[in-house]
Amino acid sequence: MVTPRPSRWRSPLLWALTAFLGTSCTMLHQTPTAAPTSRAAPSPTPSPQARDILLAQQFDLDMPGAGPLDCRGDLHQLTQGRPNKQPRVWVSSGEDATGATTAVAAGLGEETLLCLYGFPRRGPITVTIKAGGRTYTTPVKPVAELSAAPSAMDDLFNGRPREVQDMGDGLLESGFWTFLPSEPALTDIAQAGWFTMAARSGDVRAESRIPLRLPRGAAAVEGWDRNHRIAVYGYPAGAGVPIGLYRPENRADGRVVAVLEREVGRVVMPAHRVAVFTVPPDVFRTISAEPADGEDPACLSAADLASCINPPA
Repeated sequence: MVTPRPSRWRSPLLWALTAFLGTSCTMLHQTPTAAPTSRAAPSPTPSPQARDILLAQQFDLDMPGAGPLDCRGDLHQLTQGRPNKQPRVWVSSGEDATGATTAVAAGLGEETLLCLYGFPRRGPITVTIKAGGRTYTTPVKPVAELSAAPSAMDDLFNGRPREVQDMGDGLLESGFWTFLPSEPALTDIAQAGWFTMAARSGDVRAESRIPLRLPRGAAAVEGWDRNHRIAVYGYPAGAGVPIGLYRPENRADGRVVAVLEREVGRVVMPAHRVAVFTVPPDVFRTISAEPADGEDPACLSAADLASCINPPA
């Protein structure tokens, strides 16, 4: 038995109603966006599946941070406790706070160490990072004791020399810095989810693939005083993430609480889950102004973060 096809004929009134409903559904699913003010590419439309993330109305300003593991602990993990004879190079941001992975990785926006094993305690070492078809070269100098020279957030990507301290047993370790490469390395690494790292000193060579960890967070990028930019990362792709201006308030119980004053903008998370936001001039002046005696400065925070976005020291 053959099932007959349904008729394709519709009355004019039914055709009009179908067209109206189709247009209405399309309009309901569109998200209006403001006209671009520059030649930059427009932000992607928030994903309908993305959770609506809201700004915290207030949060405590007392936020202790956790430091990374040392290079020796990483080496034990990389070798699984077995004797190691081959040279190694890596960067590490310590344990994953979420417990999702135990891999030795670089965490975006986290305190990080440069580690070398099996390299000469004296003499120059060259570290090279490859990401997105680009190469970044850093001269590394072993020293008996690290100097007090300030670190940049884009260390290993800016060409400036880096010191490493002799920790004994063939291990060299740098001081801490916040891992947040500048563009275009930031986007290249985030899109790939990893980067290649190599080191050489004479005939001694090592290479490794470093995975990137994307914890939820936000931080002012290097050159903040000039570019007024912050990086927002780790939120779900397609989510609209608002950024708020907060004012400190001293409470009777001794707490200092950051209270939301207003939303100053938002970013939409691209597929690689890293977005850059330029702070409006009036907001930049507000958070850069010297606070009154005994007061904390105003600060920025992103949705669901409950911590200040601190400019680089």
